[in-house]
Amino acid sequence: MKNVICFGLIIILMTLSCGKKVDQPLAGSWQMVQMQRMESGKVTNYFSERYAIDQIKTWSDKHFSFVGRYRVDTITSYRFGVGTFTLSGNIYEEDILYHFDKTYEGRKNKIWLEIRNDTLLHIFPVDNTGKPDPRLNWTEKYLRIK
Repeated sequence: MKNVICFGLIIILMTLSCGKKVDQPLAGSWQMVQMQRMESGKVTNYFSERYAIDQIKTWSDKHFSFVGRYRVDTITSYRFGVGTFTLSGNIYEEDILYHFDKTYEGRKNKIWLEIRNDTLLHIFPVDNTGKPDPRLNWTEKYLRIK
């Protein structure tokens, strides 16, 4: 029941986000097309025969939300998150309100965000200058949904 309520809140936030006119390149919905994990120099690609991921992330003027379905081998899980954000140059910071992993709720994520035309790169965690943590970091690539 709690997951249904959280999912409903995500849908409401996404609906409210889509109705606002925002003059920033981040605003709108984006489809994840690539996700990689870098851990101590080893890269794991999460778009492969073993991993199937469908995730959309949406931004409005102050809010973000994401919802996705992840399949690893024969196991499927659903992921979601909602919160507010700030963007200063390429340094993007999320304040997470709701998350499928409760340990993230109330946390801040600092992310390097770069938009090139209809492609968005999302690298985290990063330091205050945008440099990724060399021990463990994630790179997500999104394409704008038309």
